[in-house]
Amino acid sequence: MSGVRRALAFSVAERYLMLVIALASNMLIARLLTPEVIGIFSVSMAFIGIAQVLRDFGIASYLIQARELSQAHIRTAFGVSLVLGTVVFLILFFGAPLIAAGYAEDSMVLTLRVCALNFLFLPACTVSLALLRREMSFQRLAAVNLAATSAGAVVSVGLAYAGTGVVSLAIGSVVVNLVTGVGAWLARKPRELLLPAFSEWRSVLSFGAQSSLSGVVTSVSMDINDLAVGKIMGFEPVAILSRAQGLMNMFQRDLMSAIRNVAYPAYAQASRDGSPLEPQYVTSVTNLTAIAWPFYAFVSLFAHQVLRLLYGPQWDAAAPLVPVFCLAGAIAAASNLASIQMLAVGRIDLVTRMELIFQPFRALLIVLAALIFKSTMACAVALVVAFLIQQPMIYHYKGRCVPNDYRALWRGLRRSLWVTLACMSLPAILALLLAGSPGSNSSWIAFGAAVALCPLCWLLAVVWLRHPLADDPAFARAFGRWIPRPRQSTKS
Repeated sequence: MSGVRRALAFSVAERYLMLVIALASNMLIARLLTPEVIGIFSVSMAFIGIAQVLRDFGIASYLIQARELSQAHIRTAFGVSLVLGTVVFLILFFGAPLIAAGYAEDSMVLTLRVCALNFLFLPACTVSLALLRREMSFQRLAAVNLAATSAGAVVSVGLAYAGTGVVSLAIGSVVVNLVTGVGAWLARKPRELLLPAFSEWRSVLSFGAQSSLSGVVTSVSMDINDLAVGKIMGFEPVAILSRAQGLMNMFQRDLMSAIRNVAYPAYAQASRDGSPLEPQYVTSVTNLTAIAWPFYAFVSLFAHQVLRLLYGPQWDAAAPLVPVFCLAGAIAAASNLASIQMLAVGRIDLVTRMELIFQPFRALLIVLAALIFKSTMACAVALVVAFLIQQPMIYHYKGRCVPNDYRALWRGLRRSLWVTLACMSLPAILALLLAGSPGSNSSWIAFGAAVALCPLCWLLAVVWLRHPLADDPAFARAFGRWIPRPRQSTKS
Protein backbone atom coordinates (compact mmCIF):
# COMPACT_ATOMS: atom_id res chain seq x y z
CA MET A 1 0.00 0.00 0.00
CA SER A 2 2.92 2.37 0.53
CA GLY A 3 3.58 2.29 -3.23
CA VAL A 4 -0.04 3.16 -3.95
CA ARG A 5 0.03 6.06 -1.46
CA ARG A 6 3.25 7.36 -2.99
CA ALA A 7 1.74 7.13 -6.46
CA LEU A 8 -1.41 8.87 -5.25
CA ALA A 9 0.67 11.65 -3.68
CA PHE A 10 2.44 12.28 -6.99
CA SER A 11 -0.83 12.07 -8.94
CA VAL A 12 -2.67 14.49 -6.64
CA ALA A 13 0.29 16.89 -6.57
CA GLU A 14 0.42 16.78 -10.36
CA ARG A 15 -3.30 17.48 -10.69
CA TYR A 16 -3.14 20.24 -8.11
CA LEU A 17 -0.35 22.01 -9.99
CA MET A 18 -2.10 21.44 -13.31
CA LEU A 19 -5.28 22.89 -11.81
CA VAL A 20 -3.37 25.97 -10.66
CA ILE A 21 -1.94 26.42 -14.17
CA ALA A 22 -5.34 25.86 -15.77
CA LEU A 23 -7.03 28.30 -13.38
CA ALA A 24 -4.43 30.96 -14.06
CA SER A 25 -4.80 30.59 -17.83
CA ASN A 26 -8.62 30.44 -17.61
CA MET A 27 -8.67 33.60 -15.51
CA LEU A 28 -6.72 35.40 -18.22
CA ILE A 29 -8.63 33.87 -21.14
CA ALA A 30 -11.99 34.70 -19.52
CA ARG A 31 -10.93 38.34 -19.57
CA LEU A 32 -9.46 38.24 -23.09
CA LEU A 33 -12.26 36.37 -24.88
CA THR A 34 -16.02 36.97 -24.76
CA PRO A 35 -18.54 34.36 -23.52
CA GLU A 36 -19.74 33.87 -27.12
CA VAL A 37 -16.22 33.06 -28.36
CA ILE A 38 -15.67 30.60 -25.51
CA GLY A 39 -19.06 29.09 -26.30
CA ILE A 40 -17.95 28.46 -29.90
CA PHE A 41 -14.89 26.61 -28.61
CA SER A 42 -17.00 24.60 -26.14
CA VAL A 43 -19.31 23.40 -28.92
CA SER A 44 -16.33 22.57 -31.15
CA MET A 45 -14.70 20.59 -28.33
CA ALA A 46 -17.93 18.65 -27.82
CA PHE A 47 -17.50 17.23 -31.33
CA ILE A 48 -13.80 16.66 -30.69
CA GLY A 49 -14.62 14.83 -27.45
CA ILE A 50 -16.93 12.39 -29.22
CA ALA A 51 -14.33 11.80 -31.94
CA GLN A 52 -11.66 11.30 -29.27
CA VAL A 53 -13.57 8.40 -27.74
CA LEU A 54 -13.82 6.73 -31.15
CA ARG A 55 -10.09 7.22 -31.67
CA ASP A 56 -9.10 6.06 -28.19
CA PHE A 57 -10.97 2.76 -28.59
CA GLY A 58 -10.17 1.79 -25.01
CA ILE A 59 -6.48 1.34 -25.87
CA ALA A 60 -5.21 2.83 -22.61
CA SER A 61 -7.57 0.72 -20.47
CA TYR A 62 -6.61 -2.40 -22.42
CA LEU A 63 -2.88 -1.87 -21.81
CA ILE A 64 -3.36 -1.15 -18.09
CA GLN A 65 -5.65 -4.05 -17.19
CA ALA A 66 -4.10 -6.81 -19.37
CA ARG A 67 -2.87 -9.64 -17.15
CA GLU A 68 -0.02 -10.45 -19.54
CA LEU A 69 1.40 -7.73 -21.78
CA SER A 70 3.86 -8.54 -24.56
CA GLN A 71 5.62 -6.32 -27.10
CA ALA A 72 3.16 -7.64 -29.69
CA HIS A 73 0.24 -6.33 -27.64
CA ILE A 74 1.87 -2.90 -27.30
CA ARG A 75 2.69 -2.63 -31.01
CA THR A 76 -0.81 -3.77 -31.98
CA ALA A 77 -2.36 -1.20 -29.64
CA PHE A 78 -0.24 1.49 -31.29
CA GLY A 79 -1.11 0.27 -34.79
CA VAL A 80 -4.85 0.24 -34.14
CA SER A 81 -4.65 3.65 -32.46
CA LEU A 82 -2.68 5.09 -35.40
CA VAL A 83 -5.19 3.87 -37.98
CA LEU A 84 -8.16 5.16 -36.00
CA GLY A 85 -6.45 8.50 -35.34
CA THR A 86 -5.77 9.05 -39.03
CA VAL A 87 -9.34 8.16 -40.00
CA VAL A 88 -10.83 10.48 -37.38
CA PHE A 89 -8.48 13.31 -38.45
CA LEU A 90 -9.61 13.02 -42.08
CA ILE A 91 -13.30 12.90 -41.13
CA LEU A 92 -13.07 15.98 -38.91
CA PHE A 93 -10.84 17.94 -41.29
CA PHE A 94 -13.11 17.50 -44.29
CA GLY A 95 -16.35 17.47 -42.30
CA ALA A 96 -15.65 20.75 -40.48
CA PRO A 97 -17.56 22.94 -43.01
CA LEU A 98 -20.69 20.81 -42.62
CA ILE A 99 -20.57 21.05 -38.81
CA ALA A 100 -19.99 24.81 -38.95
CA ALA A 101 -22.89 25.23 -41.38
CA GLY A 102 -25.20 23.48 -38.91
CA TYR A 103 -24.44 26.20 -36.35
CA ALA A 104 -24.12 29.04 -38.90
CA GLU A 105 -20.68 29.89 -37.49
CA ASP A 106 -17.81 30.08 -40.01
CA SER A 107 -15.08 30.35 -37.35
CA MET A 108 -15.82 26.75 -36.32
CA VAL A 109 -14.23 25.48 -39.54
CA LEU A 110 -10.69 26.58 -38.68
CA THR A 111 -11.18 25.70 -35.00
CA LEU A 112 -12.24 22.14 -35.80
CA ARG A 113 -9.48 21.65 -38.36
CA VAL A 114 -6.77 22.81 -35.98
CA CYS A 115 -8.17 20.60 -33.19
CA ALA A 116 -8.26 17.66 -35.63
CA LEU A 117 -4.45 17.75 -35.75
CA ASN A 118 -4.51 16.32 -32.22
CA PHE A 119 -5.54 12.94 -33.63
CA LEU A 120 -2.23 12.62 -35.47
CA PHE A 121 -0.27 12.97 -32.19
CA LEU A 122 -2.59 11.14 -29.79
CA PRO A 123 -1.67 7.52 -30.71
CA ALA A 124 1.87 7.96 -29.36
CA CYS A 125 0.50 9.78 -26.29
CA THR A 126 -2.02 7.05 -25.51
CA VAL A 127 0.38 4.11 -25.57
CA SER A 128 3.26 5.81 -23.72
CA LEU A 129 1.02 7.28 -21.02
CA ALA A 130 -0.80 3.96 -20.50
CA LEU A 131 2.49 2.08 -20.05
CA LEU A 132 3.71 4.64 -17.52
CA ARG A 133 0.44 4.31 -15.60
CA ARG A 134 0.62 0.49 -15.68
CA GLU A 135 4.10 0.72 -14.16
CA MET A 136 2.79 3.23 -11.55
CA SER A 137 5.47 5.70 -12.75
CA PHE A 138 3.51 8.71 -11.58
CA GLN A 139 6.56 10.84 -10.85
CA ARG A 140 7.55 10.79 -14.52
CA LEU A 141 3.91 11.18 -15.57
CA ALA A 142 3.62 14.29 -13.44
CA ALA A 143 6.66 15.88 -15.09
CA VAL A 144 5.30 15.16 -18.58
CA ASN A 145 1.78 16.44 -17.89
CA LEU A 146 2.97 19.58 -16.11
CA ALA A 147 5.30 20.46 -18.98
CA ALA A 148 2.51 19.91 -21.54
CA THR A 149 -0.09 21.87 -19.57
CA SER A 150 2.29 24.78 -19.04
CA ALA A 151 3.22 24.91 -22.73
CA GLY A 152 -0.43 24.81 -23.81
CA ALA A 153 -1.42 27.53 -21.34
CA VAL A 154 1.37 29.87 -22.48
CA VAL A 155 0.47 29.40 -26.15
CA SER A 156 -3.29 29.81 -25.61
CA VAL A 157 -2.99 32.95 -23.47
CA GLY A 158 -0.31 34.45 -25.71
CA LEU A 159 -2.34 33.97 -28.88
CA ALA A 160 -5.54 35.20 -27.20
CA TYR A 161 -3.71 38.33 -26.10
CA ALA A 162 -2.46 38.78 -29.68
CA GLY A 163 -6.09 38.81 -30.84
CA THR A 164 -6.35 35.47 -32.67
CA GLY A 165 -9.70 34.70 -31.01
CA VAL A 166 -11.11 31.21 -30.66
CA VAL A 167 -8.33 29.56 -32.68
CA SER A 168 -5.88 30.41 -29.87
CA LEU A 169 -7.55 27.77 -27.69
CA ALA A 170 -7.44 25.22 -30.51
CA ILE A 171 -3.72 25.75 -31.12
CA GLY A 172 -3.08 25.50 -27.37
CA SER A 173 -4.77 22.08 -27.29
CA VAL A 174 -2.51 20.85 -30.12
CA VAL A 175 0.59 22.05 -28.27
CA VAL A 176 -0.51 20.14 -25.15
CA ASN A 177 -0.75 16.84 -27.03
CA LEU A 178 2.44 17.39 -29.02
CA VAL A 179 4.46 18.04 -25.84
CA THR A 180 2.74 15.13 -24.08
CA GLY A 181 3.60 12.69 -26.87
CA VAL A 182 7.27 13.64 -27.00
CA GLY A 183 7.59 13.86 -23.21
CA ALA A 184 5.88 10.52 -22.51
CA TRP A 185 8.14 8.73 -24.99
CA LEU A 186 11.24 10.30 -23.42
CA ALA A 187 10.00 9.30 -19.94
CA ARG A 188 9.66 5.61 -20.83
CA LYS A 189 12.27 3.07 -19.82
CA PRO A 190 13.41 1.46 -22.04
CA ARG A 191 12.93 4.23 -24.60
CA GLU A 192 11.93 2.16 -27.61
CA LEU A 193 10.65 3.50 -30.91
CA LEU A 194 6.98 2.59 -31.28
CA LEU A 195 6.32 0.63 -34.47
CA PRO A 196 2.77 -0.35 -35.49
CA ALA A 197 1.73 -3.99 -35.84
CA PHE A 198 -1.55 -5.92 -35.91
CA SER A 199 -0.71 -9.47 -34.78
CA GLU A 200 -2.88 -9.22 -31.62
CA TRP A 201 -5.72 -7.30 -33.22
CA ARG A 202 -8.40 -9.74 -32.05
CA SER A 203 -7.79 -9.16 -28.34
CA VAL A 204 -7.43 -5.38 -28.81
CA LEU A 205 -10.61 -5.11 -30.87
CA SER A 206 -12.56 -7.38 -28.53
CA PHE A 207 -11.82 -5.12 -25.58
CA GLY A 208 -11.89 -1.89 -27.57
CA ALA A 209 -15.27 -2.46 -29.21
CA GLN A 210 -17.04 -2.55 -25.86
CA SER A 211 -14.98 0.29 -24.42
CA SER A 212 -15.52 2.44 -27.50
CA LEU A 213 -19.26 1.85 -27.56
CA SER A 214 -19.55 2.77 -23.88
CA GLY A 215 -17.24 5.74 -24.31
CA VAL A 216 -19.09 7.18 -27.29
CA VAL A 217 -22.43 7.02 -25.51
CA THR A 218 -20.91 8.58 -22.38
CA SER A 219 -19.17 11.31 -24.35
CA VAL A 220 -22.32 12.21 -26.27
CA SER A 221 -24.23 12.41 -23.01
CA MET A 222 -21.61 14.57 -21.32
CA ASP A 223 -21.35 16.93 -24.29
CA ILE A 224 -25.04 16.99 -25.16
CA ASN A 225 -25.63 20.14 -23.12
CA ASP A 226 -23.13 22.02 -25.31
CA LEU A 227 -24.44 20.56 -28.56
CA ALA A 228 -28.15 20.92 -27.78
CA VAL A 229 -27.99 24.23 -25.92
CA GLY A 230 -25.74 25.70 -28.62
CA LYS A 231 -28.28 24.79 -31.29
CA ILE A 232 -31.42 25.67 -29.32
CA MET A 233 -30.36 28.67 -27.20
CA GLY A 234 -27.12 30.00 -28.75
CA PHE A 235 -23.42 30.06 -27.87
CA GLU A 236 -23.56 32.37 -24.84
CA PRO A 237 -25.78 30.05 -22.73
CA VAL A 238 -23.33 27.25 -23.60
CA ALA A 239 -20.50 29.32 -22.12
CA ILE A 240 -22.54 30.16 -18.99
CA LEU A 241 -23.31 26.47 -18.42
CA SER A 242 -19.69 25.58 -19.07
CA ARG A 243 -18.40 28.12 -16.51
CA ALA A 244 -20.88 26.96 -13.84
CA GLN A 245 -20.16 23.31 -14.45
CA GLY A 246 -16.46 24.10 -14.60
CA LEU A 247 -16.42 24.84 -10.87
CA MET A 248 -17.91 21.40 -10.24
CA ASN A 249 -15.38 19.91 -12.63
CA MET A 250 -12.49 21.26 -10.58
CA PHE A 251 -13.12 18.23 -8.41
CA GLN A 252 -15.29 15.96 -10.56
CA ARG A 253 -12.92 15.98 -13.50
CA ASP A 254 -9.59 17.54 -12.58
CA LEU A 255 -8.90 16.22 -9.07
CA MET A 256 -10.86 12.98 -9.55
CA SER A 257 -8.72 12.16 -12.56
CA ALA A 258 -5.70 12.07 -10.24
CA ILE A 259 -7.48 9.57 -8.02
CA ARG A 260 -8.73 7.47 -10.93
CA ASN A 261 -5.26 7.39 -12.48
CA VAL A 262 -4.00 5.58 -9.36
CA ALA A 263 -7.17 3.69 -8.39
CA TYR A 264 -7.47 1.88 -11.72
CA PRO A 265 -4.02 0.25 -11.80
CA ALA A 266 -4.16 -0.30 -8.01
CA TYR A 267 -7.53 -2.10 -8.23
CA ALA A 268 -6.27 -4.07 -11.26
CA GLN A 269 -3.14 -5.16 -9.35
CA ALA A 270 -5.25 -6.17 -6.34
CA SER A 271 -7.49 -8.20 -8.63
CA ARG A 272 -4.50 -9.96 -10.19
CA ASP A 273 -3.13 -10.71 -6.70
CA GLY A 274 -6.48 -12.05 -5.45
CA SER A 275 -6.78 -9.41 -2.69
CA PRO A 276 -10.25 -8.46 -1.31
CA LEU A 277 -11.55 -5.45 -3.24
CA GLU A 278 -14.64 -4.27 -1.39
CA PRO A 279 -12.90 -3.06 1.81
CA GLN A 280 -10.44 -1.15 -0.35
CA TYR A 281 -13.34 0.34 -2.33
CA VAL A 282 -15.30 1.40 0.77
CA THR A 283 -12.23 3.07 2.25
CA SER A 284 -11.58 4.90 -1.02
CA VAL A 285 -15.14 6.22 -1.31
CA THR A 286 -15.27 7.20 2.36
CA ASN A 287 -12.06 9.19 2.13
CA LEU A 288 -13.02 10.67 -1.21
CA THR A 289 -16.37 12.02 -0.02
CA ALA A 290 -14.74 13.53 3.09
CA ILE A 291 -12.83 15.79 0.70
CA ALA A 292 -15.33 16.20 -2.15
CA TRP A 293 -18.43 17.11 -0.14
CA PRO A 294 -16.83 20.00 1.80
CA PHE A 295 -15.39 21.31 -1.48
CA TYR A 296 -18.79 21.33 -3.17
CA ALA A 297 -20.45 22.88 -0.11
CA PHE A 298 -17.91 25.71 0.04
CA VAL A 299 -18.16 26.51 -3.67
CA SER A 300 -21.97 26.51 -3.42
CA LEU A 301 -21.93 29.01 -0.53
CA PHE A 302 -19.56 31.41 -2.26
CA ALA A 303 -20.38 30.85 -5.93
CA HIS A 304 -20.49 34.57 -6.81
CA GLN A 305 -17.17 35.31 -5.15
CA VAL A 306 -15.39 32.30 -6.68
CA LEU A 307 -16.68 33.14 -10.17
CA ARG A 308 -15.71 36.81 -9.88
CA LEU A 309 -12.29 35.97 -8.51
CA LEU A 310 -11.56 33.48 -11.27
CA TYR A 311 -13.32 34.92 -14.30
CA GLY A 312 -14.58 38.44 -13.59
CA PRO A 313 -18.08 39.97 -13.28
CA GLN A 314 -19.09 39.13 -16.86
CA TRP A 315 -19.80 35.58 -15.66
CA ASP A 316 -22.21 36.48 -12.81
CA ALA A 317 -25.07 34.82 -14.70
CA ALA A 318 -23.45 31.43 -13.99
CA ALA A 319 -23.58 31.85 -10.19
CA PRO A 320 -27.15 30.56 -9.58
CA LEU A 321 -26.28 27.38 -11.48
CA VAL A 322 -23.19 26.57 -9.42
CA PRO A 323 -24.96 25.11 -6.33
CA VAL A 324 -27.06 22.87 -8.56
CA PHE A 325 -24.02 21.51 -10.38
CA CYS A 326 -22.21 21.09 -7.05
CA LEU A 327 -25.13 19.02 -5.76
CA ALA A 328 -24.80 16.82 -8.85
CA GLY A 329 -21.07 16.45 -8.19
CA ALA A 330 -21.66 15.54 -4.54
CA ILE A 331 -24.11 12.82 -5.56
CA ALA A 332 -21.71 11.44 -8.16
CA ALA A 333 -18.84 11.35 -5.65
CA ALA A 334 -20.54 8.46 -3.84
CA SER A 335 -20.09 6.19 -6.88
CA ASN A 336 -17.30 7.72 -8.98
CA LEU A 337 -14.95 4.79 -8.37
CA ALA A 338 -17.47 1.99 -9.02
CA SER A 339 -16.93 1.87 -12.79
CA ILE A 340 -13.17 1.99 -12.26
CA GLN A 341 -13.38 -1.10 -10.05
CA MET A 342 -15.52 -2.97 -12.58
CA LEU A 343 -13.02 -2.20 -15.33
CA ALA A 344 -10.13 -3.25 -13.10
CA VAL A 345 -11.57 -6.73 -12.60
CA GLY A 346 -12.13 -7.10 -16.35
CA ARG A 347 -15.91 -6.61 -16.40
CA ILE A 348 -16.04 -4.01 -19.14
CA ASP A 349 -19.21 -5.74 -20.34
CA LEU A 350 -21.05 -4.59 -17.21
CA VAL A 351 -19.75 -1.04 -17.56
CA THR A 352 -20.81 -0.97 -21.21
CA ARG A 353 -24.29 -2.29 -20.43
CA MET A 354 -24.76 0.23 -17.62
CA GLU A 355 -23.57 3.17 -19.71
CA LEU A 356 -25.78 2.18 -22.66
CA ILE A 357 -28.81 2.39 -20.36
CA PHE A 358 -27.94 5.41 -18.25
CA GLN A 359 -26.15 7.81 -20.58
CA PRO A 360 -28.91 8.07 -23.25
CA PHE A 361 -31.38 8.67 -20.42
CA ARG A 362 -29.20 11.46 -19.05
CA ALA A 363 -28.81 12.98 -22.52
CA LEU A 364 -32.57 12.82 -23.08
CA LEU A 365 -33.27 14.63 -19.81
CA ILE A 366 -30.91 17.49 -20.67
CA VAL A 367 -32.17 17.85 -24.24
CA LEU A 368 -35.79 17.87 -23.07
CA ALA A 369 -34.96 20.50 -20.45
CA ALA A 370 -33.38 22.70 -23.12
CA LEU A 371 -36.24 22.18 -25.58
CA ILE A 372 -39.14 22.61 -23.14
CA PHE A 373 -37.87 25.25 -20.72
CA LYS A 374 -35.13 26.91 -22.80
CA SER A 375 -33.41 27.53 -19.49
CA THR A 376 -29.86 26.83 -18.31
CA MET A 377 -31.23 26.16 -14.81
CA ALA A 378 -33.50 23.43 -16.17
CA CYS A 379 -30.48 21.76 -17.80
CA ALA A 380 -28.58 21.85 -14.50
CA VAL A 381 -31.52 20.37 -12.56
CA ALA A 382 -31.84 17.62 -15.18
CA LEU A 383 -28.25 16.59 -14.44
CA VAL A 384 -29.03 16.30 -10.70
CA VAL A 385 -32.08 14.12 -11.41
CA ALA A 386 -29.98 11.91 -13.69
CA PHE A 387 -27.27 11.38 -11.06
CA LEU A 388 -29.86 10.54 -8.40
CA ILE A 389 -31.26 7.82 -10.63
CA GLN A 390 -27.78 6.57 -11.47
CA GLN A 391 -26.77 5.63 -7.92
CA PRO A 392 -28.85 2.44 -7.42
CA MET A 393 -28.13 1.43 -11.01
CA ILE A 394 -24.35 1.65 -10.73
CA TYR A 395 -24.27 -0.28 -7.43
CA HIS A 396 -26.52 -2.93 -8.90
CA TYR A 397 -24.02 -3.57 -11.69
CA LYS A 398 -21.00 -3.28 -9.41
CA GLY A 399 -22.51 -5.90 -7.10
CA ARG A 400 -22.52 -8.41 -9.94
CA CYS A 401 -18.72 -8.58 -9.98
CA VAL A 402 -17.70 -7.26 -6.53
CA PRO A 403 -20.38 -7.79 -3.84
CA ASN A 404 -21.47 -4.54 -2.19
CA ASP A 405 -21.02 -4.02 1.55
CA TYR A 406 -23.81 -1.44 1.88
CA ARG A 407 -23.59 -1.29 5.66
CA ALA A 408 -19.90 -0.39 5.67
CA LEU A 409 -20.40 2.05 2.79
CA TRP A 410 -23.26 3.81 4.56
CA ARG A 411 -21.22 4.11 7.76
CA GLY A 412 -18.41 5.73 5.79
CA LEU A 413 -20.71 8.13 3.92
CA ARG A 414 -22.48 9.12 7.12
CA ARG A 415 -19.17 10.03 8.75
CA SER A 416 -18.19 12.07 5.70
CA LEU A 417 -21.53 13.90 5.95
CA TRP A 418 -20.84 14.78 9.59
CA VAL A 419 -17.40 16.08 8.66
CA THR A 420 -18.97 18.23 5.94
CA LEU A 421 -21.62 19.69 8.27
CA ALA A 422 -19.08 20.36 10.99
CA CYS A 423 -16.44 22.06 8.86
CA MET A 424 -18.96 24.14 6.89
CA SER A 425 -20.88 25.48 9.88
CA LEU A 426 -18.69 28.58 10.38
CA PRO A 427 -18.42 29.40 6.65
CA ALA A 428 -22.21 29.08 6.35
CA ILE A 429 -22.74 31.47 9.27
CA LEU A 430 -20.32 33.94 7.70
CA ALA A 431 -22.11 33.70 4.36
CA LEU A 432 -25.50 34.39 6.02
CA LEU A 433 -24.39 37.19 8.35
CA LEU A 434 -22.26 39.08 5.85
CA ALA A 435 -24.31 38.39 2.75
CA GLY A 436 -24.58 41.32 0.39
CA SER A 437 -24.22 42.11 -3.27
CA PRO A 438 -21.52 39.97 -4.95
CA GLY A 439 -19.08 42.85 -5.14
CA SER A 440 -19.73 44.36 -1.70
CA ASN A 441 -16.99 44.63 0.91
CA SER A 442 -18.95 42.51 3.39
CA SER A 443 -19.27 39.60 0.97
CA TRP A 444 -15.54 39.64 0.28
CA ILE A 445 -14.79 39.80 4.02
CA ALA A 446 -16.99 36.74 4.53
CA PHE A 447 -15.29 34.95 1.65
CA GLY A 448 -11.77 35.71 2.90
CA ALA A 449 -12.60 34.63 6.44
CA ALA A 450 -14.20 31.41 5.16
CA VAL A 451 -11.16 30.60 3.01
CA ALA A 452 -8.97 30.96 6.08
CA LEU A 453 -11.25 29.04 8.46
CA CYS A 454 -12.50 26.19 6.29
CA PRO A 455 -9.25 24.14 6.04
CA LEU A 456 -8.73 24.37 9.82
CA CYS A 457 -12.36 23.43 10.49
CA TRP A 458 -12.05 20.50 8.11
CA LEU A 459 -8.89 19.21 9.77
CA LEU A 460 -10.44 19.44 13.24
CA ALA A 461 -13.64 17.76 12.03
CA VAL A 462 -11.75 14.83 10.48
CA VAL A 463 -9.67 14.34 13.63
CA TRP A 464 -12.21 14.87 16.40
CA LEU A 465 -15.05 13.07 14.64
CA ARG A 466 -12.67 10.14 14.05
CA HIS A 467 -13.27 9.92 10.33
CA PRO A 468 -11.46 6.90 8.79
CA LEU A 469 -9.31 9.36 6.84
CA ALA A 470 -7.61 10.22 10.15
CA ASP A 471 -6.38 6.61 10.39
CA ASP A 472 -4.62 6.74 7.04
CA PRO A 473 -0.84 6.51 7.63
CA ALA A 474 -0.16 9.52 5.39
CA PHE A 475 -2.69 11.63 7.32
CA ALA A 476 -1.36 10.39 10.65
CA ARG A 477 2.21 11.32 9.71
CA ALA A 478 1.13 14.82 8.74
CA PHE A 479 -1.27 15.52 11.61
CA GLY A 480 -0.48 12.81 14.20
CA ARG A 481 -0.14 15.22 17.11
CA TRP A 482 -3.72 16.39 16.56
CA ILE A 483 -5.16 12.89 16.78
CA PRO A 484 -6.31 11.92 20.29
CA ARG A 485 -4.87 8.68 21.58
CA PRO A 486 -6.59 6.36 24.04
CA ARG A 487 -5.21 6.70 27.56
CA GLN A 488 -2.97 3.92 28.75
CA SER A 489 -4.35 1.89 31.63
CA THR A 490 -2.64 2.51 34.98
CA LYS A 491 -3.74 -0.81 36.44
CA SER A 492 -0.94 -3.15 37.36
